[in-house]
Amino acid sequence: MMSEESVEDASRQALLSKKICELSLRIEGTYLEKAVIQLYKELETADIVFKPKTYLSNGWGCPNEVPIIGAPFYLGDPVLSRLQARMAAGRSGGDLSLMMYLRHEAGHAFNYAYRLFDHPEWQDIFGRFSLPYRDEYKVDPLSQNFVHHLSGFYAQKHPDDDFAETFAVWLTPSSDWQKVYAGTPALSKLRYVEKAVAENGGRSPLVSGGRLDVPFEEMLMTLGEWFKIAA
Repeated sequence: MMSEESVEDASRQALLSKKICELSLRIEGTYLEKAVIQLYKELETADIVFKPKTYLSNGWGCPNEVPIIGAPFYLGDPVLSRLQARMAAGRSGGDLSLMMYLRHEAGHAFNYAYRLFDHPEWQDIFGRFSLPYRDEYKVDPLSQNFVHHLSGFYAQKHPDDDFAETFAVWLTPSSDWQKVYAGTPALSKLRYVEKAVAENGGRSPLVSGGRLDVPFEEMLMTLGEWFKIAA
């Protein structure tokens, strides 16, 4: 007779051998759904009628110029979420990190929904949206031109991320951004976000859909292969 530990290991190996597209994943009933509902409440409090849809993908991100939030597929199942947390060896930030990512992606979605990046004022403040997007980028840890939200000085990666990070800080309850960034160039970016929300928050989005980027239904690698790549 197999021990309980052996049964658990065999079950885990069977799970890891499955293709991701074959997994029964959904947002409904998960903690991700609760976090998205919390995001929607924060947007409502900020007088933003736009509520970006969320789908399960290979990681966090919005498809290019598409105002829809992609979330890691493992958040679509409690067992996978716990497995990923163990694989990450405690690197996950938990509830706080989840909301931080959602607010950041909501910033991208808001930018795309109203095509703010097309406006000369947006470009003057944040830079050219058309700049190449690179995973490796130079940072200045002492710069006061950018807000601090996600780790890695993420606002310095690209103008699009600069806006998304600024939006996230502006949206975060009790962030006290007026005081925290007083006297810094980043304050003008936060005030631009406030102005852009005042002008667009009550309007229906100009863009509401588009082609999704790597929905989990198209992920043909096995769960085990994905974990090896993500390690």
